[in-house]
Amino acid sequence: MRSLVCVVLVILACGAGGGARYAQSGPWDVEILSLSVSVPAEHRPIAVTLVIPVGKEPPAGELVVFTHGFLLTGDDYLSYGVRLSSHGFAVALPSLRMSPLSADHRQLADTLKAVIDHLVGESVEGVLSDVVDASRIGLVGHSLGGKLSFYVAGNISGVRAVAALDPVDGGGPGGRDQERFPRVIPDRMADLRVPVLLLGADRAGETLFGQPCAPEDANYQRFFEAAAGPALEVTQAETGHMQYLDNPNCGIPCAVCVRGATPSDEVRATAQAYLTGFFAAHVALHEGAAVWLDDKLVTDEADGRVVVRRRSVGHLPP
Repeated sequence: MRSLVCVVLVILACGAGGGARYAQSGPWDVEILSLSVSVPAEHRPIAVTLVIPVGKEPPAGELVVFTHGFLLTGDDYLSYGVRLSSHGFAVALPSLRMSPLSADHRQLADTLKAVIDHLVGESVEGVLSDVVDASRIGLVGHSLGGKLSFYVAGNISGVRAVAALDPVDGGGPGGRDQERFPRVIPDRMADLRVPVLLLGADRAGETLFGQPCAPEDANYQRFFEAAAGPALEVTQAETGHMQYLDNPNCGIPCAVCVRGATPSDEVRATAQAYLTGFFAAHVALHEGAAVWLDDKLVTDEADGRVVVRRRSVGHLPP
């Protein structure tokens, strides 16, 4: 009987660490809150959607900050917050104000850092004191939001890992002003030693209306090549730049980008699985999460869904 119990326990342990562990919703229910954060350089408060885990034992308080792409909002990626929060993370999705004619990446980065500093302050002595652990932070963003995440990461002491969905290290159409649109590569990447995950859309470099949404000289591959610490690059097959959004039919911002043959809900679900496994491994330090992510990438690459490059031997160290 004792040996049978051991076998059952081994099976349960394997099931907990493998299979669809991070590819589906986790054990927590989630609550969605709205915050307003006052930032000195902004005339109006910044809206932040906060997704927190509830209904299970108290979460450990790891915080993930998700920054949206150009001319979009945090709520365009709400499903990512819900997925991550169901696995125990508190997720903040700020909506930065920007204009197509007057965008300044320095100002946007300052605003993003001010929002994160506010959340950290509230976690120490405020309304988030039982929700957020300021020593365990993950940053992620899409497109411009990916660039901004890397831009601020080195100036936030609690950042343990950074990820990006098809990041672009540029200024958009006509954005050649190096003061308004400073590059992240190489300097800011060279100073960042935490684990990095880059997800890339293989069709984002194609031109639809005269300008690719993710030019090859500023895309996720360049971020990976400039990474100084352990890094993963995952190219998703038949995927377009805007297929990561909850609604990939978002109007003009989505209409100008090439779309791949992979269904958008599949692109989004796969990206969420990778992000959840990555942050579980390197921010929450969940046992077996790095192995789960590595196994899933091996399986997906064998199926032709992704192409993977690694900047480390074996698993990314926590």
